[in-house]
Amino acid sequence: MFQDLRYGVRMLLKSKGFTAVAVITLALGIGANTAVFTLINALLLRALPVSNPHELVVINSPGGIISFPMYRDLRARQEVFTDILASGGGSSVRLTIPGESGAVEVDNVQTSLVTANYWSVLGVRPALGRFFTEDEDRNPNSGETAGSLAVLSYSFWERQFGRDPGALGRTVLVNRSSCQVIGVAPRGFFGEAVGGEPDVWVPLISFSSRELLENRRGMFTFHIGRLKPGVSREQAQTAMTLLYQQSIQAERAQTPPSNPNRAPAIRDLIIQLEPGATGISYGPLRRTFTQPLWIIMAIVAATLLIACANVANLLLARAATRQREISVRLALGCGRFRLVRQLLTESLLLSALGAAAGMIVASWGSHVLLRLVDTGPAPIRLDLNPDARVLAFTVAVMALTGIGFGLAPAWRAGGVDLASAMKDHARGTGRRVKQYLGRTLVVFQVALSLLLLIGSGLLIRSLYNLRQIDLGFQPEQVLVFDLAHNPQSREPSALAQDAREARERVKQIPGVKSASVSMLPLFGPSDVSAPLRILDYTPAQGESVEARYNSVSPGYFETVGMTLAAGRGIEDRDTENTPRAAVINESMARRYFPGANAVGRIMEIDAGPPPHRPIEIVGVVRDAKYNNLRAEAQPMFYISIRQLPRTMRALEVRTGEPLAAMAGPVRNALLGVTKDIMIRRVFTLSAQVDRTLAGERLITTLCASFGALALLLASVGLYGVISYAVTARTQEIGIRMALGATARNILWLVLRQSLAVVLAGVAIGLSLALICTRLIASFLYGLSPTDPAAIVISSALLILVALAACYLPARRATQVDPMIALRRE
Repeated sequence: MFQDLRYGVRMLLKSKGFTAVAVITLALGIGANTAVFTLINALLLRALPVSNPHELVVINSPGGIISFPMYRDLRARQEVFTDILASGGGSSVRLTIPGESGAVEVDNVQTSLVTANYWSVLGVRPALGRFFTEDEDRNPNSGETAGSLAVLSYSFWERQFGRDPGALGRTVLVNRSSCQVIGVAPRGFFGEAVGGEPDVWVPLISFSSRELLENRRGMFTFHIGRLKPGVSREQAQTAMTLLYQQSIQAERAQTPPSNPNRAPAIRDLIIQLEPGATGISYGPLRRTFTQPLWIIMAIVAATLLIACANVANLLLARAATRQREISVRLALGCGRFRLVRQLLTESLLLSALGAAAGMIVASWGSHVLLRLVDTGPAPIRLDLNPDARVLAFTVAVMALTGIGFGLAPAWRAGGVDLASAMKDHARGTGRRVKQYLGRTLVVFQVALSLLLLIGSGLLIRSLYNLRQIDLGFQPEQVLVFDLAHNPQSREPSALAQDAREARERVKQIPGVKSASVSMLPLFGPSDVSAPLRILDYTPAQGESVEARYNSVSPGYFETVGMTLAAGRGIEDRDTENTPRAAVINESMARRYFPGANAVGRIMEIDAGPPPHRPIEIVGVVRDAKYNNLRAEAQPMFYISIRQLPRTMRALEVRTGEPLAAMAGPVRNALLGVTKDIMIRRVFTLSAQVDRTLAGERLITTLCASFGALALLLASVGLYGVISYAVTARTQEIGIRMALGATARNILWLVLRQSLAVVLAGVAIGLSLALICTRLIASFLYGLSPTDPAAIVISSALLILVALAACYLPARRATQVDPMIALRRE
């Protein structure tokens, strides 16, 4: 083995140009595969940094909800888990660190609300200090607790406290709540949510309102359980479903649902346990990018196959130049398997060098991919350092690649007919080497390249179609300030006052044309709907009368650029002391008031205890996209945020000024209202709309990039094969020209044979495309996977590029001097 390795290294150093081209080609292919797999591993496969993560399960109820009281009931009665934790997810807060030289305020600190058993269920030990206990998490009065507790993440402790052990015992303010730092989580622990890392963990009960903690109709927590030894996930799921249904039945006996027709049957409400070893994702991260990443994995794998075919063709050409060496080895008694082993060793050395260079490409590429994926309100925090799984994947790809591109050339080289080879060398001529294997590899490359080109064409056209959709509003020159509004008092009058004053102060800033505040931003990650009762409307049997809604301030429609179709918009006269007024969209008008004028009709929000305040419809606004470009408009209404007060989550500003010029003045204006308002991020509304296409944009960008790379590799491979064929046929071409063939005849001869190879690849590629493009059907909009335009344009592009690659060696063939060719014979 060491003899083979030494000889292989010498041969690769002898052919530096060949080695460099092969290593670069393999580095691109292996590096791209490793980069994508690194992101897949970090997002989907890597286990949580906790003890025995395979014992964890995520507890869900499809079609139902698990309220916090329900969680406590299930936790107390279950017998299949060692325990169940609850987490309230993450939120951004302003954290104040008092000090001798003054307080330090840190905005956008990510907090996570967790139950006291959170740490014991996950099996995490503190790096410093301790965690809070259940006895310390008993106060249900949100915002009024003095002396609550906080646990810092290791990275936050490092950033803000310089890893000072004296941080323990210090008091910090989480918004307005005073918390004592009692511990630091271990290094590398990022919680239960993939893609995020809280900076601070605080007790869930202490920081949640009594309304949330006692509401059996709402859900604000996520739940993870640890299975007892010997209990399977299926057994636990059956037992928990029975407990859940019993609890639901008891709840309905005490408080019947307000609309029994809409309440699901108890037998349909089940508990679903999903593996929790890899954690959970609160936001749309996994939902948005799981399928695109696996498709991209297939794309880069196809690119690697094309790269392997290229290197195999290089090895075939190189084996022909080493035919004398191989013949002498065979004449001296070298066995065929011994020769194949030597050549495979050289191939594996090439592959190892390509993998080593590919790791550098992968390190850069994985961070580029993360930037393409990172589109949410908070930065995605994923550990992209290679672990054992990534290294094993790279080694496996390296081995398969080395064997894949090296086996056929090595086996063919070992099958040289000794007598013919020695005779050819004795005559001083090169035997015409059959090009069947090389041409087959080129056909394979062309087919895969066409498949990637067609996929790219479909995705590019689909993305173009999505960008041409009529949004129903005008996002240009609109800035959106994503707000975290955590008021000390959640009284409706206080919320309404904050909303009114915030808008008024921002309107006074120079350069602001109009401004509004709203409960939910356009194209945000969530929406809210409400059951309705509409006067003089009789719903059909089983029909659910409901609509989405948003609490907005006056000036909202003008700011975002929506157009009224009838009536008026939300105005300053719509206050907490006047009758409620709402503006509905056209879809709601068509559904509930077909053929009639909706303005002036009365409806009520059918939720909560009566009496329900009537709401008059005062206007109809044209349909607009809400948070999904692909979805059809749904019934929706807008109500004054002063009449239905909610915490502000968005501030919209229409201005001609750049974002950088407006951020500071707006922040100062909001601080003048209250310090309970914090700006989490600022973006243009156009960028927010574009962000919803993150999955489509990611797969389109990478498919187009790798499609172009595949086309380049296929063209290089075709050029190499035709060039080698022309060189091998120099004598034949000389004879043809000596017998009267013109340059045009020779040019057509070479191009005709090259075109046959290309057309064979195109035929196979079209067949593959008809099957494989269905995998991206869910990403297409406004066209089918067999769109003729994409197929024709991609095929024509590939044929043109391939003919250009063939023309150069064909042109060189026409310049062969017949006398020199015949003299060589």
